[in-house]
Amino acid sequence: MEMEHRNQGAHKKPSATFVLLHGAWHGGWCYRDTAQVLRAAGHNVYTPTLTGLGERAHLNNQNITLETHIRDVCGVLEAEELSDVVLLGHSYGGMVITGVADRMSDRIKTLVYLDAFVPEHAQSLIDCLYAALSEENAAAFLTAFRTSAMTGNSGLMLPIPAEGFKVEPKNCAWVDRHCSPQALATFETQVLLTGRGSAIKDRLFILAENWDPSPFSYYAEQVAGKPGWRVSRVACGHDVMVDMPIELANLLLTLHSSSTEHE
Repeated sequence: MEMEHRNQGAHKKPSATFVLLHGAWHGGWCYRDTAQVLRAAGHNVYTPTLTGLGERAHLNNQNITLETHIRDVCGVLEAEELSDVVLLGHSYGGMVITGVADRMSDRIKTLVYLDAFVPEHAQSLIDCLYAALSEENAAAFLTAFRTSAMTGNSGLMLPIPAEGFKVEPKNCAWVDRHCSPQALATFETQVLLTGRGSAIKDRLFILAENWDPSPFSYYAEQVAGKPGWRVSRVACGHDVMVDMPIELANLLLTLHSSSTEHE
């Protein structure tokens, strides 16, 4: 019996470490259900909340920048002594994980862009919007952001309502209750890259196909066919982790299984 037990253990896949990063206005709360599935499967899951958002909204102010948020996530990897990380960023979170990857590529195994921006050196999120959308649509987003930030909100942008991201009606109230204003400066800051992030060879882009006009179909097309990149598509609105949390978890589990098989 002891030998049989040892043999079973020998075939068990090693656990993965997932760091799931939210997008603008959200917080770690949005991965509640996805994290539960991954943890039940025996994996380590971290869902950090960026400064000024979620349970850290009491720290919110107009001086928070993209750099603040990059340091938030680097701090998690350092403090928790994480390695071989699957680092996922949703939407604005793509800006953040790109900066983290450039600084801590030795700790990251896989990058996952969940309907997210994939910036190049010296691009801000606003630059990324103009690259991905028609000038008219990009200008409409920017006008909404800046008007919100300047209309009695001290440089903080009010959240876009969940309905605007095609969140399922049953989930809209929950998302709207938990979203927080975010500093406009986080969208205006350029991400400065050295190129060290290119050491990470495993990358996945997950495109949510049921939200339009979306800038993210542009980024899915940009990375499709590039060495090290895979593209998956889900029939969902922008907040995949809210509307399809189990499906997202299963996609990440499949990613882990395929990566361990090739090791």
